[in-house]
Amino acid sequence: MKNLVVTDKDISNQLFKNSVIVNLNNINYSSCTGGLECLKCEGACYFKDDMSIISKWMNDCQLIVYITRIKYGCFDVPFKKMLERLVVNHEPYYSMVDGETCHLGISQLKKKLLVISYGDATDDEKKMFKDLLDESTLGYTYSSVDAYFCEEYELEDTLQTFGGVDHG
Repeated sequence: MKNLVVTDKDISNQLFKNSVIVNLNNINYSSCTGGLECLKCEGACYFKDDMSIISKWMNDCQLIVYITRIKYGCFDVPFKKMLERLVVNHEPYYSMVDGETCHLGISQLKKKLLVISYGDATDDEKKMFKDLLDESTLGYTYSSVDAYFCEEYELEDTLQTFGGVDHG
């Protein structure tokens, strides 16, 4: 797989023609229980749901696009729930990266992450979100991490601007 778009809102399939689009509202996935059994069992999650294949897709793609509502400077609930389940994509032991202790991502494929956040957010909430994004991507093999913000009414135009980003 080349590209993956993960969204918490319905979007047009025509916007990202070269990507697999996953709408978190249309899949079956459980909340992480926090037991970290997946780190002890070579990345095998206790739950056998749609996140099993989505986790694999994230390891195998070159571009990941997140489209998420920003809520109080954080990812909204569907996205937070999905991100917590991605612990299966980490190595079980700790490593040091830029002076921080973290688990490294198991995928060695360099990839790009584009996050398009929509919703009414203050400048402080946008900064908090960007800081959270920087911390949550530590240890992964991203060649770039970019975040863009827009109001919800601007989302369609923003997606039109980024539509086609998955062509190359």
